Amino acid sequence: MTNASNAKQQLREIADQLVAHCKANTEAEALTTLYAPDAVSVEATDMSGAGAESAGVEAIRAKHEWWSGAMEVHDATVEGPFHHGDDRFGVIFSVDATTRESGKRSQMRELGIYTVSNGKITREEFFYDC
Repeated sequence: MTNASNAKQQLREIADQLVAHCKANTEAEALTTLYAPDAVSVEATDMSGAGAESAGVEAIRAKHEWWSGAMEVHDATVEGPFHHGDDRFGVIFSVDATTRESGKRSQMRELGIYTVSNGKITREEFFYDC
């Protein structure tokens, strides 16, 4: 297998594992096993008051914990992964959730683009369906 073939295979495995974790609601495990310690997560907007960018896996973990506390998820689906080259993939998330503080229920869709380097997710960027 060539280096390019190895990279594509590794990307597929990481992408498939992330999607499986998202479908099983085990994202915390994915953060531990699939993400680089210095990974960066970029939201389209600052939702939590902590800024749109989270640097480091512990900051990303805190963002996940904020989401869990702030939102009651009624239904969620995950589509993908959709591969792009040797180092990126995308995932579409659809969520039906209620904001706990306001009681407002809404349906959201977002596209997550993930960058992989040296066998770990190093960057995730989220794009919203407004």
